[in-house]
Amino acid sequence: MKDSYIPQHLDAPERYLVFTADELMAVVGPLLVCILVSNFAVGLVVAAACLWSLRKFKQGSSLSRIKWAAYWLLPADVFRLKATPPSHLRELAG
Repeated sequence: MKDSYIPQHLDAPERYLVFTADELMAVVGPLLVCILVSNFAVGLVVAAACLWSLRKFKQGSSLSRIKWAAYWLLPADVFRLKATPPSHLRELAG
């Protein structure tokens, strides 16, 4: 009976074709925009560049690394977190 799927790794991310969910958004988003604005070939090049840069930035880790970089590099108004101090405050007490 081969009607059930047993995953090899329990923490493996869900995949769509060969992409994870964040990689799929990094490919489909620029591809759709470039198809609507210019042409398909430019869209493929931009989507490939986005996919390469996302995979290079993640390098074995998950989206937590991207969230970390966004917290420290983007302005404090982007996240508006109540429990954490703004990222531009480097020294909290002292």
